[in-house]
Amino acid sequence: MRVLLFDIDGTLLTTAGGGNRAIRQAIEEEFAVENPDTQISFSGRTDRSLMVELLQRNRVSPTKINCGRLRRRYGALFGAELRRSGGTLLPGIVPLFQALNALPNLDIAVMTGNFPETATQKLEHFEIRRWVRWIIGGDLDVHRDDMARRAAMMVARRHGDAHQETIVIGDTPADVLCGRAIGAKTLAVTTGEFSREQLATAEPTLLLDDLSDTERVMRFLVDDEVLAD
Repeated sequence: MRVLLFDIDGTLLTTAGGGNRAIRQAIEEEFAVENPDTQISFSGRTDRSLMVELLQRNRVSPTKINCGRLRRRYGALFGAELRRSGGTLLPGIVPLFQALNALPNLDIAVMTGNFPETATQKLEHFEIRRWVRWIIGGDLDVHRDDMARRAAMMVARRHGDAHQETIVIGDTPADVLCGRAIGAKTLAVTTGEFSREQLATAEPTLLLDDLSDTERVMRFLVDDEVLAD
């Protein structure tokens, strides 16, 4: 059994700023903050760490209760904002998932810094949720390496001795580094905010411009043993 852990934002899709607008609205409505400051880097982060920083920047105590309030309000607002902004499904995603879904001995999952509920909304909006068997989100971990370790424990529970290999697919150096933290191969793409040079510094196993060359991506993700029944 081979496990593929896909990032979402910048790897599978973009939301055209919908997430930022929803979080701004959530802070404003939930905590009566006028013109909230959300000018921070979201790439490679977990939503748990982002909630803490955003509350601090807007002079709201990042208590467990306040983080929970912000998460609930953000989740409630996000779907409508995504429908307004539209966003984009990145090149090659549907053909790749269709090809992967046709093969045995593959477990296709998402490992994302997003909260599980907003990750699900994104996948459903772009009609690709049906190809994803499970989701590890950024609701419990501040650091992405810890999220990857939690994903590795999920893999062990799901597959035990049948697990052959894990591959992490993402668009940030953090995706590459967290993959390395769990001994996974990594595929990095330049469809996010990071350049080829920046991603190369993290030393992914394979670096591509995007996932549009289905045949080449499949050669990396799937070998003859996985294709066998």
